[in-house]
Amino acid sequence: MPKDIAREELSELLETHFCDAEDTEEHESLLRKLTDEYLRHFDFKGRARLFNALAEESRLKILALLTFREMCVCELTAALDMTQPNLTYHVKKLESVGLVGHEKRGKWVYYSLADNQYVRQFEIIVCAFLGGSARA
Repeated sequence: MPKDIAREELSELLETHFCDAEDTEEHESLLRKLTDEYLRHFDFKGRARLFNALAEESRLKILALLTFREMCVCELTAALDMTQPNLTYHVKKLESVGLVGHEKRGKWVYYSLADNQYVRQFEIIVCAFLGGSARA
């Protein structure tokens, strides 16, 4: 069943409160079935990993800096007063969920924001709280 149909059917069922249902056993069974059908359309494990990656102050700072432009490792370590191993650890967490990408040029590694919906949403949040505008 497509997500929008599952959402519509679940929404319709939820118009009746569980305690007000004529047959609570049937209501419970249908509620469980429709909930399972609707929720299977979401990648909760992936979203949990994403939020886990964002739940660290250093990673949020890295992302905030990368909203300006791509930056090399040495620039990020200087800006954030971090060691290179510590920065690499945090950037790898961000890369693992698709928020950051890297490019090696000679002996330098440059990090940049990935181009996906999560990054665009993050940029909007950063701009709203810190001021400024999202990258073009």
